[in-house]
Amino acid sequence: MPTLMTQPNFVETTIAEPEIRETLENILGEQRSGVLATSFMDIPLCSQMAFVTSHDLRTIIIVTPRKTAKYDNMSSNPNVSFLVSTARNDPSDPASAQALTVTAFATELDGERRHKAVTLFSRKHPNLSAFAAASDSAVMELKVDSYCLVNNFQQLTRIGLG
Repeated sequence: MPTLMTQPNFVETTIAEPEIRETLENILGEQRSGVLATSFMDIPLCSQMAFVTSHDLRTIIIVTPRKTAKYDNMSSNPNVSFLVSTARNDPSDPASAQALTVTAFATELDGERRHKAVTLFSRKHPNLSAFAAASDSAVMELKVDSYCLVNNFQQLTRIGLG
């Protein structure tokens, strides 16, 4: 088990760094859900969400019914964050788990872009394909602004898209 870092350590890099890109691909590819954070009138709301990431890691796709607080929140304030964690509720998590926070701008997709997003989402979540394709479901594109990776307890890496 790695030794926990007791002092915060901060590094900046870009998605073009091969080791960082591989880490992002592993976390985002292996995890099936994350936590969406939205806000309305400074009142935060967190929602567990299934997701899929585009190949270039610049877009995250989520699907939600339109008649939800999270949809209303994204409609009025499209600035969101999305947390993906590898934690397993295990005592080793502080040393071994990774948490990836994404800052993004949410937009509802329509037309051909919606169709492509539903196809991509359904490949990762075949059990949710009917939900994703339903006309009353909003297919949301989270346009990534940046990533922030925390591992080894306090090792923080801010990752720009470069």
